Amino acid sequence: MKLMILDGNSIINRAFYGVRLLSTKDGVYTNAIYGFLNILERLRADEQPDALCVAFDLKAPTFRHKAYDGYKATRHPMPEELAMQMPLMKEVLGAMNIPIYECEGWEADDILGTLAALCEKSGNECVIATGDRDSLQLVSDTTRVLLAATKMGKPEIINYDKAALFERYGLTPPEMIELKSLMGDSSDNIPGVAGVGEKTATDLITRFHSIDNIYESLETLDIKESVRKKLEAGRESAYLSRELGTICREAPINTDISHYKIKPRNDAELARLMTRLEFFKLMEKMGLKPDNSGMQLSLDMSDKKSFKFIKNAEIKNKADIYIADISFFKALGQPLFWIVKYNGNLVGSAFKGRNIS
Repeated sequence: MKLMILDGNSIINRAFYGVRLLSTKDGVYTNAIYGFLNILERLRADEQPDALCVAFDLKAPTFRHKAYDGYKATRHPMPEELAMQMPLMKEVLGAMNIPIYECEGWEADDILGTLAALCEKSGNECVIATGDRDSLQLVSDTTRVLLAATKMGKPEIINYDKAALFERYGLTPPEMIELKSLMGDSSDNIPGVAGVGEKTATDLITRFHSIDNIYESLETLDIKESVRKKLEAGRESAYLSRELGTICREAPINTDISHYKIKPRNDAELARLMTRLEFFKLMEKMGLKPDNSGMQLSLDMSDKKSFKFIKNAEIKNKADIYIADISFFKALGQPLFWIVKYNGNLVGSAFKGRNIS
């Protein structure tokens, strides 16, 4: 069985900054949700997983915050335009019947690590989708990491197995933890060893493989004296950084892998939510018809001023007519007209205020 896990916060954050700011006619921001769903559908099509779940962080402090007050202390708060999309995103995932995991005191990374370990023990395949390089330490014989990245200004997904990781970094997955122990991580405010950057840290770990090996033989290592002094001064910080940078693989979550098997989605609820979000084109791709239960359609087919046929169609039941898309005044952001479909076929455009309210 193949289990695919999405690093929810990482993916939706990339989606938010990767898709221009979008909002509904009521002013609800939707770009992060739209981008997330497109990424999700692409990953599902490419990987064809048997099981699927999404892990999110919680605001509550974790054991890492308790170990080091400065952990992630330099991070900017989540933009309000993104924060308001998080509850809606989780509602959509709920309607898709995709399990969501959040664990107080633990990070989403720890959930990823726990499920990856579960797959290793049970002989199942694990695929982790994330934009965070921290997860590269989880690569194994059974676990791959699909890393969302940007190259030459264009988004791409890099598929890391053990061979690809070694080709890119010259390191094994466990050595990625040791690397961060020395060079630190500014995004998480992990200190590392002062004065030791990525180049020096990579050289040290490539040659000596772990900070244990380095510090056990620090006095006799074939390294520059200036580097030796930095390492000696930063010994405590290096071990703290390793503790902070190591993904835990024993988070208290459901370890019954069958629980994550893909289940049928709730199409009615999903259609309701996506209609509210005005994701009409995406709904078509997903085989959903917009939910017009909250809209009153009173189409007068004889009123040529308010309803313009684009394609001839014999309309037998007005209940089968539905809104498929919306066009806007670019300057005012107000709906100009609705694109109307009947039984999946484009039939006309109805000006708002005349036939659709």
